[in-house]
Parts: sequence; C-alpha cells; structure tokens
Amino acid sequence: MLPLDTQFAESIDGVSRALAEWAVALLYERNPGFDGLYGSNGRYLWKGEMVNRLQYLAEAIAVDRPVVFTQSVEWARAAFVAREMPVADLVESLLALDLTLRAELPAQIAARAGKFIAEGILIARSKPALWRGPIASELENENVDSMRASLYLLHLLERKQAKAVDVLLDGVLSGKTVSEVYETIITPALAEVGRMWHLKEATVADEHYVTAATQSAMSLLRSRLPMAEPNGKRILAASVGGDLHDVGIRMVADLLESDGWHVDCLGANMPPADIVEQLFDGNGEAQFDIVALSASTGLALRMVANTISAIREAATGTTPSTRCPAILVGGGPFAQIPDLWKVVGADGCARSASDAVRAAGRVCA
Repeated sequence: MLPLDTQFAESIDGVSRALAEWAVALLYERNPGFDGLYGSNGRYLWKGEMVNRLQYLAEAIAVDRPVVFTQSVEWARAAFVAREMPVADLVESLLALDLTLRAELPAQIAARAGKFIAEGILIARSKPALWRGPIASELENENVDSMRASLYLLHLLERKQAKAVDVLLDGVLSGKTVSEVYETIITPALAEVGRMWHLKEATVADEHYVTAATQSAMSLLRSRLPMAEPNGKRILAASVGGDLHDVGIRMVADLLESDGWHVDCLGANMPPADIVEQLFDGNGEAQFDIVALSASTGLALRMVANTISAIREAATGTTPSTRCPAILVGGGPFAQIPDLWKVVGADGCARSASDAVRAAGRVCA
C-alpha cells in the first residue's frame, strides 16, 4: 500500500464518527420527510449506515481498489430492497456523504474519496439483476454440489444437526474427498446463510447455529482426512485481528495437515503482536516456514497489511541471520480481487482451502 493512500484512509478514520453525524444531519436537511419515514430511531440507524460506509471507503482508499467500496454499496442496496426501503434513499445518503467530505476534509482527500463514492452511486442507481455480483447465491455456482449444500443448510436451519452431518457423510461415501465436501457443500452453505441474513431471510441465531454446527461437523470429517508423511515444514495460521470468522482458516489448516505440514491454527481475531510473538522464539529466530493469514471481509484489509508489516519488521529487527517466514493470504476479498495480495505485501494468495495447499508449496519454494 502506498503511504499517501494509508494517510488518506487514516484521516477519514480519525473523524469518521463526526463525519457520520454531519452527513446524517445534511441528509435530513436535504430530505425533510425522513423524520416521518424513519421515525425517532432513524437518525441513529442512518449514523450506523454512514459509519459502515466510511469504514469501507477508508479500506478501499488504503488499498486503492474502488471495488472494496462499491461491493459494500451493492450489499447495502440488497439490504434496502429486502427491507422494502427506497433505494433512492441510499443514493441520497451517498450524496450527503460526498458533500460532507468535501466540506470537512482537505480537498485532496475529499476529491479522492469523491471518486470512490461516485462509483458507489452508479452501483446504487443501476438496475440490478436478481442478484448479480457478490449478492448472487453461491449455491448456483457450477462447481458447487447445490443439492447437498442446500439440503445441509436446510437441516441446520431446522436444527437437525445429525441429518445435516449425514448429508456430508453421504458426500464422502459417494466418492467426494473431504476437501471437496468442504468446498462444494460446506463453504457455499455458509455463504448462503450469511446472504440470507443480509436479505432478512435468516436470523443472527440461525447464522451462529449453522457456524457452530459446522465446526462440530468438521471435527468429524477431519478424522477421515488421509495423512501424508510429514514434510518437516511448519505453518502458523490465523484470521487477523478484528476478523471473527475462523471456519475458513480452520479448513485451510485441516487440508495442510493432511498434506504433511505441521500447522498451528490460532483461530480468529489474532492481533499482529500476538502473531509475531508466536512466530519468533526467544532468540528472534523464526519458528515457522509460512504464515497463513485470513480476512473474510474488506474491512480487514489494512489489518492484514499491518500484520504483514509487523512480521517483516520483526524479522529484520532481530538477528542478521533471521529469515522472514513466507506470508500467504486468503479470504473473500483476495478471492475476488486478483492482485490484492500484492497490495498488502504478501508473498502469495490462496483463493480456496485446497488452493492454500498448492500456494503453500509455491511460496515455501
């Protein structure tokens, strides 16, 4: 990431709460009917919307990829439609945000942000197919076992965990590898329940139950993984600080262990300092050959970059002989934006759990 991009993003971060307040005030000033339409709680809800939009805007500017922001707008539009809220009001909120940034921020930052917001407005105003892009259901992808993925999710939404596990085991008995079960049944099912929640078709409780039940099912599937001879290489795997999702990185850990790697999986929400502490011993020597970092949403991109910077700084600041472990990244944003891994300073990228095995071999070599 370029220092100026990071500086612009941090400038927005520093005053994001105030900017959100001012943007909501302007939104209501430009739209007097909002008080009656959204009620006494409306300004509070709109402030939350503005804060979220500013968070994505800052991340997009930091990595210089407008798509990080425009996809957040696309998801917001889907949420508005699902809740029968006028999409025109989303457009109005983006216009108010743009005007606020131009009035309150230095001209160079406001102009840069304005270009990203303009692309978001185009997305919000466009007539969507039902539903294209990031809103489309992964159950419709051709490489997905749609029947089993749908049935697995249905059983979990009905709280029939044993039946859901039977669907996974049936996949294995039919000849699928555990890796294929992970990627063609479990992964699209998890994506779908997240999509359903966003479109108000599932509850937070549904999403949490499906995730917890899936973690339990993965423990059972893990015992069916073949185990290659140890290759003598070690990997530290984690989701970065602030990212509370760890199913994906645990899938990666399972498949890497099956391939002969020794894996320490630290799970979700690991701050940079704690990752660095695990990577290097008391003498400053690296204890791992690879670090695998996961980010499930665009809101974690700077944390990925900060973690990578912390790792490289620790490697150069210890002993002259200290080597820096190879750094592999993955997760939703990296699967969607091909060159994003280079922007955050990684050595390689995995676009799926099975691809992580191949990518680990490449970056280690």
